[in-house]
Amino acid sequence: MVLKSDDVNYLVYRYLRESGFLHTSYIFQFESQLHKNEEELPNVEPGSLIRVLQKGLQYMDVETHLNEDGTARLCTAPFSLVGKHVCSVHTEARKLGDKNVARGPEPSPHGGHTLVHDAKEKRVVRPVDNGDESESMDVDVPDAERDASRADASKRRRGRMVEAAQMLHGHTAPVFLCAWCPGQPSVLATGAGDGTARIWDMARPTDSVVLRHDATDASARVDITSIAWNEQGSLLATASFNGQLRVWTTLGEQRQVLRQRRVPIIALRWNRKGTVLATAYLDGSIALWDVCNGQQRHEFRAHSGCVLDVDWLDNTTFASCGSDKFIRVWRDMDSQPIKTFSGHKSDINAIKWHPGGKYLASASDDGSVKVWSMNESLVHDFTGHSQQVFLVKWLPRSDKAILASASFDGTVRVWDIHANSCTRVLDAHSKPVDCLAFSSDGRHLATGSFDRKVCVWSIKDGSLLKSFIADDVVHDVQWAPKGRIAVALASSHVAVFDPLLS
Repeated sequence: MVLKSDDVNYLVYRYLRESGFLHTSYIFQFESQLHKNEEELPNVEPGSLIRVLQKGLQYMDVETHLNEDGTARLCTAPFSLVGKHVCSVHTEARKLGDKNVARGPEPSPHGGHTLVHDAKEKRVVRPVDNGDESESMDVDVPDAERDASRADASKRRRGRMVEAAQMLHGHTAPVFLCAWCPGQPSVLATGAGDGTARIWDMARPTDSVVLRHDATDASARVDITSIAWNEQGSLLATASFNGQLRVWTTLGEQRQVLRQRRVPIIALRWNRKGTVLATAYLDGSIALWDVCNGQQRHEFRAHSGCVLDVDWLDNTTFASCGSDKFIRVWRDMDSQPIKTFSGHKSDINAIKWHPGGKYLASASDDGSVKVWSMNESLVHDFTGHSQQVFLVKWLPRSDKAILASASFDGTVRVWDIHANSCTRVLDAHSKPVDCLAFSSDGRHLATGSFDRKVCVWSIKDGSLLKSFIADDVVHDVQWAPKGRIAVALASSHVAVFDPLLS
């Protein structure tokens, strides 16, 4: 038996990716130097690390409870992965193959390690009263009434299943990203772990244009970490784990190859004019690129930890957040931030400016959603999620201030900034929710989860309209300007469907 550290590291890396800890997986891959492995690592099946742990623990369980004389202790105490195991008071021993059972008078402690039994997930969602019956939705009640309430609620909220979805095939590794082209509603871009992005024309979905990001080392693994269209829909920017930054036309022609820094790019965003790109790096820096001449305009030493997200307010001002728990607002060519927001107690995963520019929303591993203002600093501090908040998105209307947040607690919450309250708790997923997208008219919300399900909700009453069951974990959902939803899947496929068709 050969056990290599690179193999163990690769299984850990895959576990992090499959569990949705994308930022952590990038850091682990970078520090373990997996991308520089001389041997090509296989695309192992999802859940491989867990299966290895389970088999090992089963062997340890048997070994721990087997006596030297061939008898086995029948222990009812849970066997966990961590901590010292102590057999229950009702420890029993019996000879293998013998029906006579000898009872031991006392518990027998030993040092076996076992798999932790997962506690049943507890979700308590507070009812929301906004004084308008037309805006009410079904929510959970305290634990004593939870099961009966959910049974009734499921009858009222049972969305119809999406029966037909178009599957796009071509990627050979999990697809992490998808983005519809603003200028051409039938054009879709995707990015995957196979080192390629693709541009699909839904009029001819079998003929995708492959955008390659070949590594400088032929054996290195290259994940596409971010893709983004400019607002004009004329250019697509793609970034990879090995620091490549490229710009393409809608036809897949390479327009620019921006200087490679060999540091993983975590996020990229266009300014409003589509002339400058901001790229966020694993080493805590941010770079601004002039797309017209392909030159770097400025570099900021933005955060003491990894930069996890950036977002433009306008053509010259943008915000950044990181694992150092800070949000900073920058102006093009200024070396110091013009504003710094502090208050989160853990990594800040995502930030997003309100369409009107008045507010900045943030999502954190501390379970909170905060709303900031350049004039008033912290405007709202929303709590309610019981686990990490992975993403926030604003309703695409500048006259409203409605915010949606996706959490690892399996729920999506909708917040009304003006009312300073949670108006919706969308609870139909059984596992973490890692992506969401509003429809362009703001009437509907799509959510995707590790439970392989995409849910389509009505914003007006919070009802579940449609559900789509995918063949693997959902990594991204994006709503096209004219109704269709694209779904990026861990199975290497992309699903496209129109949820509003009957």
